[in-house]
Amino acid sequence: MLAMSRAIGDSYLKPFVISDPEVRVVERKDGEDEFLILASDGLWDVVSNEVACNVVRACLQSRAPRGGERSSPTSSLSPRQSSGSSSGDEDAGTSDGAGSESDGEGGEDKACAEAAFLLTKLALARQSSDNVSVVVVNLRRRPRS
Repeated sequence: MLAMSRAIGDSYLKPFVISDPEVRVVERKDGEDEFLILASDGLWDVVSNEVACNVVRACLQSRAPRGGERSSPTSSLSPRQSSGSSSGDEDAGTSDGAGSESDGEGGEDKACAEAAFLLTKLALARQSSDNVSVVVVNLRRRPRS
């Protein structure tokens, strides 16, 4: 009832609900951090930090410029890490056409979007009981020339 009351604003519960956000400022060193995953409890309740990071790394590496074919972002995940999905995560990242474009400008953006999409699908496949929102930010993005 309390979680729903936050959404609909039951004023009689206001004394018991803390509305101040928790904010932390962390100094970053260049090159130390790879990416940032901003997600709701719907993801973190059913997906570990390690699995989430592996999914994002696989997506970013699959978009890295190199010769030959683009690898599948889920190919580096073990079956246990990608388990729970009955809809075939291998096709999920390309369902919006993200895999059909070359890895030119915007490839990293598409990789982040693909990672967020796959993490959302994974949380839903693992039957998350909460809402699932995921945003992935590449912190090592190459500057456009």
